[in-house]
Amino acid sequence: MNNWFKKYGWIYIPVNAAGILITFLAIVFLIPVYTAIIRNGHSVSDELYQMFVYTTCTAFWWKWVAEKTSN
Repeated sequence: MNNWFKKYGWIYIPVNAAGILITFLAIVFLIPVYTAIIRNGHSVSDELYQMFVYTTCTAFWWKWVAEKTSN
């Protein structure tokens, strides 16, 4: 199995097309989520709380994939 990510210290860098695709999909997923949150938000703190939930869930999923597919 090819490595999709390479670990550099605390971060993972995509080094394969699959790793780049996973990273791109995570970012593309968050764009409409952020747009909807900002459009329907009532206050800045409300928006930040909602963004935190979606960002951390996506980041944990992305990190899990990066850990499993790195050397």
